[in-house]
Amino acid sequence: MFVPIYSLPASLLNSVLETERITQAPSSLILSAHLSALSIACQHTLQVRRPGGQLGPVSLSFIDVVPSGERKTTVHKDIFQPLINFQREDEMRVQPLLDSYRLALPEWEAGIKELHRQKVDLEKSGASTQVLEEEIEELLANKPKRPKAFKLIMQDATPEAVAQRLHEEHPTAAIISSEGGVVLESALFRSLGLFNSLWSSEDIEIVRATKDTVKIVKPNFSVTIAVQDEVMQKFLNRKGSEIHNSGFMSRFLISKAFPKRGSRTITGETFSRTASDAFKAQVTQILKATHIPDGPPDTYVMEFEPAAYKPWIDYFNETELAQAPGGQLCDVAEAASKSAEQAARISAILQYFEHGPSPINAANAQRGVDIARAHLVQHKEMFGAKPEVEQDESDAVTLQHWLTKQCLRYGGMSRFRRNEILKLGPATLRSKARSEAALVWMVRDGRVRLEFCNKTTFVHLNPQFFPVQNPPAWFPPPFSGLPTGRI
Repeated sequence: MFVPIYSLPASLLNSVLETERITQAPSSLILSAHLSALSIACQHTLQVRRPGGQLGPVSLSFIDVVPSGERKTTVHKDIFQPLINFQREDEMRVQPLLDSYRLALPEWEAGIKELHRQKVDLEKSGASTQVLEEEIEELLANKPKRPKAFKLIMQDATPEAVAQRLHEEHPTAAIISSEGGVVLESALFRSLGLFNSLWSSEDIEIVRATKDTVKIVKPNFSVTIAVQDEVMQKFLNRKGSEIHNSGFMSRFLISKAFPKRGSRTITGETFSRTASDAFKAQVTQILKATHIPDGPPDTYVMEFEPAAYKPWIDYFNETELAQAPGGQLCDVAEAASKSAEQAARISAILQYFEHGPSPINAANAQRGVDIARAHLVQHKEMFGAKPEVEQDESDAVTLQHWLTKQCLRYGGMSRFRRNEILKLGPATLRSKARSEAALVWMVRDGRVRLEFCNKTTFVHLNPQFFPVQNPPAWFPPPFSGLPTGRI
């Protein structure tokens, strides 16, 4: 997936690039982790008001479809470390308070029980109970309150656990997993309506027959998972139309990473961690500034500057009109209808990261739009209607992927022997007729050029479509045309 990382604020871009150099993981996975960490750090106190007046949270949820061996765990462990450290420190702060609460509560319950007993005795004797009733009311008003902690990252992904956590603790949390299959198969994702409500920060009330009613006011909740393609497909097949009818998938920013496995090398070079460490330090500062232990949070609403209205409104209109019947996004209308809101959320956290609580400027408004659009394009590629594709075109796509891997494997090599495709290429193209048809399609599309030399046909790669390093200077523009003679 193409991700527009080069439009990011400089400090964030440097951290993304530095993490990519160190881990050699896909850039889409790294960008998702950075944005997710910022979103979780900001979501407790930040809201964003979109042009038009609609107010909403800044929580972002991600699904990164990443092949095995692409260092998902390494990236998550690194980028989300500030959240883990902050949670541990807060647990240490709360523990003594929690111990005191657990000691005080039984004493309070015993006091209430004794006053009620005395009240019953007075009622039986016909005496006045007014003084006791006042004492009961005063004691009820002074019931020990359970101290609330900031437990930002959850492991148990059942609806009951999520609801209980958001009810008992501060109502902000996230599920983060580099083994997303576990989360997709969890009970939470069998309760799609709960997640949809949490994504929108709607108040939730769960009435239980045997326990106290659970009330969650303005929850902030997000999910960030990295999952293998086959696991994702299994989940989608099991859920079927329910996934799209409920609007569940449309609430995620989805990316599908291009694998780097097989092209990573060790150079012995020592890479700087300055930018990455600075990013994590800033996440920690945001957490401390926005997560005040006592009392409700002071909500700050991120507004758009007048100059920032245009990029967001243009994108809203673009995605709205494309949902019309026959429009480019009519097959992914659910995701398209939420993409402008996703853009506003991204813009808000980028603005806060760069300038603190302040109006969203035009640059960050455009950045939010660019990132939201890239994820919407990926959503359409994964879930949109698939047009009928001719066999030679489908084979050409397969061949291009293989040639790209070979090009990367051999340091950007610009040409290959045609017979290598038959011997070493994709299994489906070991047929001479199909491989030649795919080559013809690629030549006509300008992706490769064929050269017949010394009884050997060479396939030259177009640098516009392949990661070629130092292509030969004799390549004539435009890059197209069949060689003389037969293939």
